[in-house]
Amino acid sequence: MGHSRVDCLYGGGGLRAGQFEERWAKTWLNVAKVTMETQWRSEIMNKLTRLCLAATAAVIGLTPALMASAQDKPRIYVIAPDSRDPFWITQRNGAEQAGKDFDVNVVVSAPESQSGGDAGMVPLIQAAIASEPAGIAIDYTSKTMEAVTTAALDAGVPVVLYNNNRFEGVNEPDDERILGLSFVGQNEMYSGEVLTRAWLETGALPETSCKVLIVNPVPTAFVLTLRADGVKRILDEAGYTYADLSVTLDQGQNIGLISAAMQKDPDICGIAALGGSAANPAARLVADNNLDVSIVTFDIGVETAALIKQGKIQMAINQQPFLQSYYAVANLAHLDRYDLTPVNVDTGTSLVTQENVEAVISCLEAGRC
Repeated sequence: MGHSRVDCLYGGGGLRAGQFEERWAKTWLNVAKVTMETQWRSEIMNKLTRLCLAATAAVIGLTPALMASAQDKPRIYVIAPDSRDPFWITQRNGAEQAGKDFDVNVVVSAPESQSGGDAGMVPLIQAAIASEPAGIAIDYTSKTMEAVTTAALDAGVPVVLYNNNRFEGVNEPDDERILGLSFVGQNEMYSGEVLTRAWLETGALPETSCKVLIVNPVPTAFVLTLRADGVKRILDEAGYTYADLSVTLDQGQNIGLISAAMQKDPDICGIAALGGSAANPAARLVADNNLDVSIVTFDIGVETAALIKQGKIQMAINQQPFLQSYYAVANLAHLDRYDLTPVNVDTGTSLVTQENVEAVISCLEAGRC
């Protein structure tokens, strides 16, 4: 037997009209209560989530915008030959500062030491290529770097060179694209010219009849040959004679070698050292024997800076390694963000003398020189 519409509404005829309205009201009251509790819980959870995210951002120093975009930042690799040497620690500092300044993720990758030679950088560059970065900065030290640099270019990864762009002699790359890559670093020959001109302008070398001793601590390093060529060019213009002396990286041994050369040739009135391991022992030798010999050098470290402050070394060229890696990252960041072509930057014409050495010492202590 079928039910009427009224029977269905009233529970099959088992409820009176008043009982139906009462049950109906309770049912909707329960529905409303559950709905309100659900909305309330959802609202509380949303608030707690927002508070948690804000607290996390405050702890690690990120704004919500930065949190959202951190994963989207360009990633730039800087490949170095050494992770422990003070020179390369300064390079790391420059690269990481550039990452902060230009809002990119910088990965500095280097073996623990240069004991493995240039080849130690090759697998690091290969790993960087595989990660499809926004760019790679390479210390192009020799022919060893050509194949992996070509691989990066073939993969469409932008490359800039920094600190070294060794293309001379057997190092000349077959891939012409490498010759056209931008370079951030010291123009070695030009820095030799700048240093020698400044030296002569001080009047420290008394007359053209005296001789300058050019001391090379790494005769096999072509970059030092270029430095020497720059020194010689200006000495030739000024009418000074010079002699070459090959020494080592051992400062104790170098004192004996420099002393022997000076005893053999009493006409020596100046020493142009091509690096600190030649300049520092020369300065101690000259000071200990009260010799009237002026000394200039390339590169600046803690010991060399102290000797300049004491007046034992007259001046030095600072190639500013911090800026080399800094501008290498800047080049790649600007290429990625603004499609600007990387440019060459010469970082090596900064002269350090007694007048400004205090600032340089502070710079060294801060890890920026």
